[in-house]
Amino acid sequence: MDPRRVALRLDHASVAVPDLAVAVEHLDRRLGLRASVTPQAPERHGRVYLDRSYLEVAAGSAETGWEVTLFFLRFDDPEALRAHLDDGGIAYRFGEYEGVDGTWDDVEIRLGTVPLPTLIRRTAPEVVARDWPPALAETHRCGARTLTAVHVEVPSLDEAVDAYRRLLGAEQVPWLDNERQARGQASVRPATGEIVLHQGGSSGIIGIVLGVPSLAATRTALEGRLGWMDEKVAWLDPDETFGLRLGFAELEAHPRPGV
Repeated sequence: MDPRRVALRLDHASVAVPDLAVAVEHLDRRLGLRASVTPQAPERHGRVYLDRSYLEVAAGSAETGWEVTLFFLRFDDPEALRAHLDDGGIAYRFGEYEGVDGTWDDVEIRLGTVPLPTLIRRTAPEVVARDWPPALAETHRCGARTLTAVHVEVPSLDEAVDAYRRLLGAEQVPWLDNERQARGQASVRPATGEIVLHQGGSSGIIGIVLGVPSLAATRTALEGRLGWMDEKVAWLDPDETFGLRLGFAELEAHPRPGV
């Protein structure tokens, strides 16, 4: 392994909603997820804090549904990241993103037509950036503790696997095993969390999974609203999430939650 290889961690996913206040109330009442409204933009921005990861919830969807628009991996060392991307022949653009309550290094990467995350590092305010994202301070009623996985649909699974091998390292993205290949899927492991690639006709994020200590306890907390199982993930009926595909998985089934 290249000694300059950088650790990329699953940081957060962005959920676009038509109305933030309605979404915050629904997240708490129906899904057992406590959202914090950002004081600097209370009408349009909030977060569901998890342990060293989070869901960003932002008003901006022109439709009536909820949609995951982006997901982000976190890095620590900009120079090491530049060297790593150069070594991998990955096209990139370093920028700075001014958010509603701080500033981030923002790195856009490109490898063909494969949908890839944005790479980020919070830089300001310094006292906040020093320990960002924060540890989980208070348990959610549904039991959610981590952003465990992001599911992404890709037109070519082979091309996507090759792209993620270059980004994360071959040891983090094994070639397709027979069972996953038969299902048209591949598992990608950053330093924390998981990215699940699905062969499909489009490009984009099709679901997110939150880690919980006990699916049985989550079912009870959500009063039976958890639906069908796909491998070890229990998915909510999309009608409960305005079209968003949101699932829960027991943490022991995913050995590397966000830390």
